Amino acid sequence: MPVIKIFCTQAPALAESQNLALSLRTLCMDTMGAHPDAIELLLIDGVRVLDGAPVFVEVHYRDRPDRRGLPLDQFLSGIDMAVQQAFGLQPRIRSFAVDQDSLGAVR
Repeated sequence: MPVIKIFCTQAPALAESQNLALSLRTLCMDTMGAHPDAIELLLIDGVRVLDGAPVFVEVHYRDRPDRRGLPLDQFLSGIDMAVQQAFGLQPRIRSFAVDQDSLGAVR
């Protein structure tokens, strides 16, 4: 964890997708202190948007004191910039801090 899901009508070109993945991975490790093996990045294209932004980003991460305030602001701003660069569109971003005590996970 973190898990970043990007829902979009159409995926960006391969080069932009690869740059996006690298930027998001770097943000997860540098800003949120995530272990490289715990990061999940998902690009879900072909979504039919009935109403709202053409690109929607959903972020789940383990809630820890070092992931609040300024680090979280920097993380979300970095996601916003990376997605805008890849898609040329402003995304809607929602983040969810998951309480570690209530989280069940395998691998």
